[in-house]
Amino acid sequence: MIAKIFTQERINALIAALVLIGLALVIVGVWRYVDASQRLAGNYAQDIREGDISFNVENPEQAQGLIAADVQRRRLERQQNESLILAGVGLASLAVGWIGYDVIRGRRRAKSQPPASSPIEKGA
Repeated sequence: MIAKIFTQERINALIAALVLIGLALVIVGVWRYVDASQRLAGNYAQDIREGDISFNVENPEQAQGLIAADVQRRRLERQQNESLILAGVGLASLAVGWIGYDVIRGRRRAKSQPPASSPIEKGA
């Protein structure tokens, strides 16, 4: 029963899927991280936090704008953190798929090569 479930073709497809999914997750994670970093660079609240700008709130509209910028900054920082996690999961999937590919390739080579005779059998 288990042998029918895990055929060579299915194992190959699973390994290929792991590699492709891992690669896709890494690409998406890096893209989202770079996107969030670029948008964070232009955020007013981030500039205040880094000390690049001094601020003085004079009216309620400015306070609301600063609050909105801070909410956006927090969302972008969360997006950066989630992107790092996403890329890490992608790297792990890519590594597992690559190791699986190496194991399968090693088994194929071992099956295709005739066993090497030892020097004792040759009479050396």
